[in-house]
Amino acid sequence: MAFMQDTGVVVVLSTIPRHGGKAMARTLVTEHLAACVNVLETRSLFRWEGEMNDEEEDLLVIKTRSEQTPQLVQRIRALHPYELPEIIVLPVIGGHEPYLKWIGQETTG
Repeated sequence: MAFMQDTGVVVVLSTIPRHGGKAMARTLVTEHLAACVNVLETRSLFRWEGEMNDEEEDLLVIKTRSEQTPQLVQRIRALHPYELPEIIVLPVIGGHEPYLKWIGQETTG
């Protein structure tokens, strides 16, 4: 396992209303803001403006470089229909070196 602390590859998680994830994923990959986006169907339970919500959503797992994070977050906010979208950035401290290198190549185009 390679430890890529200096390259700072990150994973960003975001939820979006069901069936909106595929379009957002395609945009992020096409614009080289992400190398790969996994779109998973999920159910979210949360409190919003004092009310309990139970929503079917898509969960996006977005692979990119840390240098892309500001542009990626800005683009997600522009595309996202929620007033307060979930955007969480998690550092990747290691992984399969050829895959991590591929992420770098795909997000510098």
